[in-house]
Amino acid sequence: MNWMTILFAAGPIAMARVPQSKLSKSKKKTKEQAIREGSFELDLSAGKALPFFTPEGERAWVNGWDPDPVYPAQTDVVFKANSVFRLDHDGERSLWTILEADSQEHVAEYICVVEGVRLSRVRVQVEPLGAERCRVHVRYVHTATSEKGLHFVASLTEKSYARKMRDWQRMVNAVIR
Repeated sequence: MNWMTILFAAGPIAMARVPQSKLSKSKKKTKEQAIREGSFELDLSAGKALPFFTPEGERAWVNGWDPDPVYPAQTDVVFKANSVFRLDHDGERSLWTILEADSQEHVAEYICVVEGVRLSRVRVQVEPLGAERCRVHVRYVHTATSEKGLHFVASLTEKSYARKMRDWQRMVNAVIR
C-alpha cells in the first residue's frame, strides 16, 4: 500500500474524529467543496506555456512563490509524477504532490494539502490553438477539512475565480513580453 492510498484512506477516519455536532452545524452553514474551472489565452505555444505552470516555472510570475523540494531531495522541484514539495505562500503552509506531469499532452496536475484547512486538486491543461497561441484550462477542486476550510470554500465565488484567471493571464503575459 503506497502513501497516497494511506492518505486517502485516513481522511474519512480523521473526519470521523470530529465531533458530529460541530460538523453537522458546519454543513448547514456552507458548502464543503467548491469546484471552479476557467481558462485564458496566451500568445505562446502550448509547449512553451506549460513550464509556467510547473512548481519552478511559477517562480517567474507568482510573487513570493518559492517551492521547497521534499522528494526527490534536490535543489529544484523536479516536474514529474510523485514529486513532493512544501510551500509557504500567502500566509499558508502547504504540502504539494505532483499527480501528473505530461509535457507531451501539456498537463500539470497537483494535490495540495493545507493542514487543518483544506485539500485541493489543481489541474492545468494547455491546449494548442496554433503555432504561437494556446488556451490554458485551470480546474480547482477545494475540499474543506475544518471550519476554517469551510470559510475558504464559501469565499470561492464564480466572480472571484474569473478574476483569478484574468490575473493569471496578466501576470504570465507580463513575463513573456
